[in-house]
Amino acid sequence: MMNKYKLMGFLLWISLSASAQDIITSFVNMHEKDDNLEVVLIGKKMIQTLDSLTSNNPNLKEAIKGLETIRIVSSKDRGLDREYYDSARDLLSKSKGLKEYFSISEKDKELIVMIREVKNSVKELILLSEQPDEFNLISISGTINLDVLLNYSEGLHIKELNQLKSIRHNQ
Repeated sequence: MMNKYKLMGFLLWISLSASAQDIITSFVNMHEKDDNLEVVLIGKKMIQTLDSLTSNNPNLKEAIKGLETIRIVSSKDRGLDREYYDSARDLLSKSKGLKEYFSISEKDKELIVMIREVKNSVKELILLSEQPDEFNLISISGTINLDVLLNYSEGLHIKELNQLKSIRHNQ
């Protein structure tokens, strides 16, 4: 009987831990009645499909190997970008298990990159950016090889990832 309660408690703890650590879901839930947000989810099945289509591109195959999800939240209303950025930054600062990898704060743009590590392996990469023309909150989860991901991202022309690459090489 006691083992049943321990198991139930453990399962509850796992589910609460998982939901508390999910930045994208928490952010979207905070703004649930807001039609100005766009959310894109690339799930494991889509990543597996991409993997099967990349046999002729070993760099892409290596970059997506181990990824489970890519989730992107962006704003349709440029007037709310700063409010969204501040809200997401506050949420990230309260999130347990994330550590700041680096940040950039310039005149008209800000970028925060955070990682979640488990047993010396990066399991989640969070990019939060606010610029004059856009707000983005990006979560990449799975087993992440930062060097491989950043090498491949060069061709994707994603400003946030390209900034991350230049900083990674300066370390």
